[in-house]
Amino acid sequence: MIRRSAARDAIEEYRGQRHGLMYLAMTLVVTFWAANMVAGKYAFRGFDAMAVAQLRVLGAAAIYGVAYLTRSGPPRARLTRREWIFYGVTALTGVTLNQLFFIGGLDRSSVADTGLIVALGPVTVLVLAWMMGLEAMTQLKLIGIIISFAGVAVLTAVGPQGVNGRNWAGNLMLLAGTVVFSYYTILMKEAAYHLDELTLSSLTFGLGALLMLPFAGEAVWKIRWSTIPGVAYGGLAFMVVLGTVVPYWLFAYSMTGLSATRVAAFNYLQPVIASALAIWLLSERLTLGTWVGGALILLGVYLTERGQGEKPLSRERQELRLWA
Repeated sequence: MIRRSAARDAIEEYRGQRHGLMYLAMTLVVTFWAANMVAGKYAFRGFDAMAVAQLRVLGAAAIYGVAYLTRSGPPRARLTRREWIFYGVTALTGVTLNQLFFIGGLDRSSVADTGLIVALGPVTVLVLAWMMGLEAMTQLKLIGIIISFAGVAVLTAVGPQGVNGRNWAGNLMLLAGTVVFSYYTILMKEAAYHLDELTLSSLTFGLGALLMLPFAGEAVWKIRWSTIPGVAYGGLAFMVVLGTVVPYWLFAYSMTGLSATRVAAFNYLQPVIASALAIWLLSERLTLGTWVGGALILLGVYLTERGQGEKPLSRERQELRLWA
């Protein structure tokens, strides 16, 4: 009995330490992603937005690919046709569409607005998970959803329009990017049962880069490399390494032990960090619309996060599926 008790204690301690590392990993993820928004503004000083999206994904895919091909460890994955389709959908939502919407929206909106709309992640994850039968919907969570989207409406409707100000088209693109990334988050929860972090990241970014070529390949072809300032190269390099490779790998690692909604809850930190960096490095100013809309969004996110509604995955649901 003593030995069994000691073994259980050791297992619980290991689980606690592992969860602690996952929480630390997610803190780094949101910090890097917040700084990535500022880096994007620097990259736009020399590159077209679509070129930034393609180069960011291509660069990340190349780094992941080299790491995957040169590692020693688990055997390389052999996928069935059905699994290729599944991971193709994962790459399309989490990489291709997400980056096209995110980069396009960031180019047309402010860093503060971008951070706040991205913070809607827990809300959109909840809505999608509820539709897929993974999450219970309560009256409080429904109220939170309504309040959050009211905050987006305030951000979009109040304030000056323009590339560096509040732009309704940019905010709608950012909202679309948040929705598709939320679906990717849910897919990743199932995908993490079957592939390790490096294999999963290499696969999704490799496929995502290929799927993005029809949309953004031409923008890369037209780049006049000799006219690009150094600050734009620096911003792009940050986006590839610290804005993509490192946080996406940490994100995939965190998804192996944390629920999709719990991971998305870390987005509370992202708008705060992003706004602080934008004020410091880009001299952005927060308007009344930003404060009001931001407060509504974060209040709505808080309400949707109260209580535990996620259902554990059944044995059937742990099998790779395209649609829930």
